Amino acid sequence: MFPKEMFSAPRVNTSFMNNTIISLAVHKSGGGPTKTIGAFKRALGAELYTFCDPSKVENDPLVVPGANPVNALQLPFARQFMWPSNKSAAAAEEAYKESSLISCHSFYRYHILWMNRMHKKYGVPYWFVPHGILDPWVMERGRYVKKTFWCFGGQRFLNEASTLIFATQAELDKAASQFELPGADVVPWPVDLVDLSNAQKCRELIRQELRIPEDARVLLYFGRMHSMKCPLETIEAMARAGNQNLHLIMLGNAQDVTLEDCAKDAREHGVQKRVHVIGPVYGGAKYNYLFAADAYISLSWRENFNHTAAESLAAGMPVILSSGNDLVSEIREQNCSWALEGNSVTSAVEAIQEFAELPKEELQAMGQRGRNWVEATLSFDNFKSKLLEVAERITGH
Repeated sequence: MFPKEMFSAPRVNTSFMNNTIISLAVHKSGGGPTKTIGAFKRALGAELYTFCDPSKVENDPLVVPGANPVNALQLPFARQFMWPSNKSAAAAEEAYKESSLISCHSFYRYHILWMNRMHKKYGVPYWFVPHGILDPWVMERGRYVKKTFWCFGGQRFLNEASTLIFATQAELDKAASQFELPGADVVPWPVDLVDLSNAQKCRELIRQELRIPEDARVLLYFGRMHSMKCPLETIEAMARAGNQNLHLIMLGNAQDVTLEDCAKDAREHGVQKRVHVIGPVYGGAKYNYLFAADAYISLSWRENFNHTAAESLAAGMPVILSSGNDLVSEIREQNCSWALEGNSVTSAVEAIQEFAELPKEELQAMGQRGRNWVEATLSFDNFKSKLLEVAERITGH
């Protein structure tokens, strides 16, 4: 489970605060967006209404405390599109009309068309948090269906937003390159510093469990097993690096790439004894694997922020990031990362080889610089302060 303190906090006692969040389901498997929506709820002291498929919630629960489900009708199209009955959405509508500000998250589902109707009816200002959905890479996938959605309400929704909230400047720039934005603000997502007091003990235990020698260099892949995130390419790059003292730990839930696909790929590259496919890990247990690793790697095509990369930095680990990771633009000057040209396996191989040969002291210094940056930039207090400034500007209070 996600740490409760990430989400559960008393409503903020601020005179202009009467905020509501409208989102898609905040499932346990939701990763970064679920964490971010929980942080918005905490910072704004907001009520959360989450459009969801109740049949999925049974096996993948909502993990943000106090989330109010708006249940989709159990019909094939309605379930996929998250289209509820008017009765199911009644509480959300009541909260909407009583709000001074709406924070709306994600796209391409019925809640966006519902937002259009509510805005026309009640006129409450709202901002939109895209979570990377306006990235050009995303727009190219299923483009005709997405264009249809834009025509039937997506464009209107974007035009009438008071502003858009982006996690990084790179995410904003990518969106602005293809859309005329009504307004834009950059508010980096918050990440807690990781407690390192038990790190060495956890490192030793995990390495013993996985039979990884203490002097081995270990890379960490931590994210959904999805082709967008390039798990198989990560295995290939690790294998092509050619260092026999190099290991790869892989954490994440299976999607269009299965855990068996990863294990099979490792066998085909002859590195099955040095690739450790763990599967999904949640809550505090994930930090044990972070402590066991020496660097984090992501060759993803698209990450508007990448919580697991930021959490790795918070744990004192340097990161290897493709150009699809928008976080690269934020940390480029911190000397705590390898920033790849594109997301090719070849460029990753070169970075992995450099990582594997870097003296331990230099690697640790890189990690410490990254941790210092997280502490200075990604604190919850900074996030809350910036978010409330935008809210005050929009509401005029």
